[in-house]
Amino acid sequence: MRHFILASHGKFADGILHSLELIKGKHENIWTINAYTNENEDLQTQIRELLEDLDVNDELVVVTDIFGGSINNEFMNLLHDRRIHVIAGLNLPLVIELVTMSKHEKDVVNLIKTALINSKRSIQYCNIILNNEDADEDF
Repeated sequence: MRHFILASHGKFADGILHSLELIKGKHENIWTINAYTNENEDLQTQIRELLEDLDVNDELVVVTDIFGGSINNEFMNLLHDRRIHVIAGLNLPLVIELVTMSKHEKDVVNLIKTALINSKRSIQYCNIILNNEDADEDF
């Protein structure tokens, strides 16, 4: 089975999951880590507890908020485990792409590459788009 972890500083990961569930419904294979929100919770312990739920044949796609941040670095230390795939740059379009395409794409590497390409297209500077449309209408 393929699982996803959304991991962020603060409660950003829970917010992304909440938005995802509004759009795509609930998914039992998506977990969150909201790091540094409770001083009694250790990040390494949170990660270890989630990994204990993985089966030897499971795949885990981890999406962290900041490349090179402490959360991303903790997961990058686990990349010796071939079941784990780490993406930095947590955002809603990326998560929607991953979850939607995951049902059809069996190869996790292709899933991630395609989701990255598709989700990057949704990042736009809307003022320029509007200005270009206005300019096109003048001709």
